[in-house]
Amino acid sequence: MRRSTIPLLISIAAAAGFSYLLFRTVLEESETEHPITFELYAALIGVSITVILTSILLKRQTGAELRKEENVMFLELKMKTYTELIEQLQDIISKKNVLEEDMIEIRLLNQKLTFIGSEEVLIAFNSFSQCFAKIALKDGIDDDDIDNLLEELSELSVFIRKDLMSTAPRKLDSETKIREAVKRSNRNLDIE
Repeated sequence: MRRSTIPLLISIAAAAGFSYLLFRTVLEESETEHPITFELYAALIGVSITVILTSILLKRQTGAELRKEENVMFLELKMKTYTELIEQLQDIISKKNVLEEDMIEIRLLNQKLTFIGSEEVLIAFNSFSQCFAKIALKDGIDDDDIDNLLEELSELSVFIRKDLMSTAPRKLDSETKIREAVKRSNRNLDIE
């Protein structure tokens, strides 16, 4: 049972207990003296309970819908950033040369990955950045370099896919490991 359902169950139990006590009190006092008063109290209590329970359930539903919308927006941001990385590499591979602006873009993508990527993605990108930096130091990119780069990208893609397809609640990644992976990737890409 999730912790967020406990307050809901307590609220429902409290409303039910309060309703029982109120009905019992009203029933004992009103049934014999004024039957119409009993019916009015019963209707008022029923409406009140319905309103309370409906508001509790609507609040929970609204919260769930907001979380769902946030998750969709976050997934779209991840897709955009991961796609941007692939497109940047496609550009580099097609011209078979790494320009200074390409290095800047890859370094900025490293920073963007910090915002959205899982710990596994950041560690895999670290390995990719080492390979990319070695290739960037060369004047041109040959077929072996492209193969090595694509192999590293394939490894990275596996973790990207896992990150995108994950439906389980995300555990908190180690801040220390993330920080170190990002800094290491940034140092790898600093090839001046």
